[in-house]
Amino acid sequence: MRLTYFTLIFCLLLVTSACREGEVENYLITKENHETDIENWYNNRITSLKSENGWLNLVGLYWFENESNRLGKGENVELEVKDDFFPESFGTFEVLGNQVYFKPDINGIKIGAEEITEKVLVFDPDNNFSPTITFGTYRMSVLQRSDLVGLRLRNVESGLIKDFQGIDRFPVNMEWRFEARFIPYEPAKEIPISNVLGQTYPALAVGKVSFGYQGRVYSLDALEEGDQLFLIFADGTSSAETYGGGRYLYTQKADENGIVILDFNKAFNPPCVFTPFATCPLPPRQNILELAIEAGEKNWGK
Repeated sequence: MRLTYFTLIFCLLLVTSACREGEVENYLITKENHETDIENWYNNRITSLKSENGWLNLVGLYWFENESNRLGKGENVELEVKDDFFPESFGTFEVLGNQVYFKPDINGIKIGAEEITEKVLVFDPDNNFSPTITFGTYRMSVLQRSDLVGLRLRNVESGLIKDFQGIDRFPVNMEWRFEARFIPYEPAKEIPISNVLGQTYPALAVGKVSFGYQGRVYSLDALEEGDQLFLIFADGTSSAETYGGGRYLYTQKADENGIVILDFNKAFNPPCVFTPFATCPLPPRQNILELAIEAGEKNWGK
């Protein structure tokens, strides 16, 4: 009977150990598979930057300062486009309350497949409405940043896309891939986020992600974006090898064990690195790490 008891205990220990090993193995990855994963991520990143909605084709950002804002490259316009191929007078954006209407001055301007021939609504924040206006290789849409409302202009044949040769990166290193612990804030905590425009606005941090490195524990407040966590951080490489305004990192939400795979090899530059026409959020003070994270994208350009 005693033998049976100890045999049972031993078997239970084996089962428990096997379960733990299985849990750990879920987070493991070989060096080869990790490098493949990072290269696939990087290639998708480059494709996204070059896409029609990427950051390399921005050629203008104009804030509406009047109720009536005429766009063009000619004289007597409120929104001047410095592009030899852009029309002298493109049309007028009218701000009425919190909505924006557009009236064209020329033919060939479209929203979707439909040509615009008269004044139409092009921005309604209450209904999340901001369609893309197209004309030849140009794309534009109205955006809002706090109390500022304006127009973002793209040229899908921007020279920057043609000249783009990729982004320098630190060598891929599994040392910077962590099994981090997600600690939720219940309820979500409101934190101030500033952007490059000098605006500060409240954002909801759903929790913090904590990881250990060389005997110290570090934490980052995490925002929620869809089914992912979004981290805005700066570290010891900021303003040196990497952009002074910090970097970004997405990761999947925590699993049932509260584990988040935090891979800094996927840390990437904010849009402001590539264009002056972006409105990037900056790292909150608590996300400035006393640690040089030598992984992910380095700074780009001048």
